[in-house]
Amino acid sequence: MVDRRALVIGSWKAAGRAIPTPQKVLSLLGRWQKIFDEDRYGFRALADRTMKPAALENPSRADIVAQLDNSSNISGDTELLVYFVGHSVSEGPDDIRLIVDVDKDGNNRSIQLRWLLDTIASERIRKLVVILDTCHAGRTEQQFRVASGDWFAMFGTGDAYAFDAAFSDAVLRALEAPIRKNDQRFDRRHEGMTYNKVFENARGRMVSTVSQAGLSQIPRAYGEYGNTVLLAAPRRVPIGYNPFASGRSIYGRVFRLLQIIQAEPLSMDQLRTTVRSDPIFLLQRQEGGVSKYVSSERLSEYLEFLRQAGFIVRPGGLVQITEAGVRACNTTGFNNEVMVAIEANVLTDGITFKFLDQVVMRLLEDMIPPTPIKIRERAAMLGKAMKLDVPTRLALLLLPSTGQFLKGSADAIFPSELG
Repeated sequence: MVDRRALVIGSWKAAGRAIPTPQKVLSLLGRWQKIFDEDRYGFRALADRTMKPAALENPSRADIVAQLDNSSNISGDTELLVYFVGHSVSEGPDDIRLIVDVDKDGNNRSIQLRWLLDTIASERIRKLVVILDTCHAGRTEQQFRVASGDWFAMFGTGDAYAFDAAFSDAVLRALEAPIRKNDQRFDRRHEGMTYNKVFENARGRMVSTVSQAGLSQIPRAYGEYGNTVLLAAPRRVPIGYNPFASGRSIYGRVFRLLQIIQAEPLSMDQLRTTVRSDPIFLLQRQEGGVSKYVSSERLSEYLEFLRQAGFIVRPGGLVQITEAGVRACNTTGFNNEVMVAIEANVLTDGITFKFLDQVVMRLLEDMIPPTPIKIRERAAMLGKAMKLDVPTRLALLLLPSTGQFLKGSADAIFPSELG
């Protein structure tokens, strides 16, 4: 588990500068403090893992050194977030000096970014996320390129001006906003909100803002550590029927077919007649002609899936519902019943939802759509033979609509197919 720490620095003091104002910087630091207090992301103080971080206002070099010198219980799992908002000046070809205060004579007090990175490295911190909302931040890219360990750097701008802490506001909005359905801050391959997605969300806000204001400030980011998950995706699988699924998807038609069979046992001819008058099974409506419905072959495939799942039986040629099928007809429990039945009765021995998640994630990483055939091939590559009979194929096409299959990962990209 990541040991997540934070060092947050805000400064409004700089000789001859009035923006950002003290009110703006204090507001930003207050928002950081609220994020720490709410504890959604698990940030802790450098000196004490039991304490929440406290933001530094116009700190001296000694204040910053004290924070790092007093750090405790640092390990290979320790990750440090360093944030700075304020003014800076260029230093050499690829460095900047962060202005943290003004002395009594009105001269800037500053720290060199290179010095800060070296001091952090001396504390054996090898996982680093840096957010710099200051002018010319992007010119320091090379400083990170040569740094040891894992890192990700977000810059409010390239080698240009940063306007009134707008990037800080965008980053904080990305961190503050509640989680929503199909949230674009979530990296579905990495199963959570990553630092890189936070940056992309902030950059999106910035692009909209600066274009409207006629300004030129495009944030930048570098580093492989950006794919680290900051907040794991919630894995909420509904127990009941998913009302967002299309009624004409395989998911919707399987449920409707169960309802029809529950009403009374039917022969195949009776069932075909009923299906061909039900709009859920309509494929194409012909004005003034014969409309097209699900074929007899497709209906037989649905029934084979339901039989294998244990929801129906066919004694004496009649299609009848089982006790498990009756339970599945209840909208409050359909998802749970169908998922239990698929894993227990339909999938090959050794093929579980957990394994399927792994298979489909591997396919997505290779930019391959997780079709049933590709899933079977990748399962074999991972050491497990997987049959692809009619019930299994329908199960793989139905599962995304339950919310279980990939817990919203593949579901967001490859929804349950129309049947």
